[in-house]
Amino acid sequence: MNKEDKNNNFFKKTQLFIVNNLRNILLSIGFIFIIFISFQIYNYINLNNIKKSSAQFFDSFDYEDQFILNIDELQKQKNIFSSLSKLKLIQNFNNNNNFISSNELYKDLLLSNELDSIYLSSISAHAAYTLINATYIENTKKYLNDINFYIENISDDLENYFSIKKELEYLLLVSEIDINNLEYKNNSKVIEIYGIIVNSSLISSSIKERVKKIHEFQLYK
Repeated sequence: MNKEDKNNNFFKKTQLFIVNNLRNILLSIGFIFIIFISFQIYNYINLNNIKKSSAQFFDSFDYEDQFILNIDELQKQKNIFSSLSKLKLIQNFNNNNNFISSNELYKDLLLSNELDSIYLSSISAHAAYTLINATYIENTKKYLNDINFYIENISDDLENYFSIKKELEYLLLVSEIDINNLEYKNNSKVIEIYGIIVNSSLISSSIKERVKKIHEFQLYK
């Protein structure tokens, strides 16, 4: 097997390993969206001026042929269901690997609304995980700058998001190394952040374990 074939084989193994881990991460972080939706519906569902929007939003779950029509109309309105409709559409795009479209909607959500830091961080984290996954699926560099933008929008003041932010910073560096066919063990930045993660008492044990597995895979692939 020549060197080029070996490099391609290593990349495919790395891609499969990280993509599989990211799927589990995305499933775990999905509960944040459920909390977001439930909290907002609880606060707004009884307001008379959004009854129509509420009906349209929930109808979109039941009638697939009207899904896009309802969602497009809801996005134009200035209430909570406008944001919720974008989240629903993002989910639909991601399920179909249409990451370019979901990326635009993630940015639209972050830039066009005055979100609390918890929601801003939640959406940003989900966007970053999604686009790191997309980077490997599509074998492309085009999402790297946007991933960095999302990571920067995760609040440093939220203790629960410290672990998530550090893991994303590490994963972004790993994806840059893999996409550019660079040597992992010779990259001082990725080794430095790996050390910060495994030695920090603020990082969750589950994230430490995931990062250690990726680190070992990268060293010995």
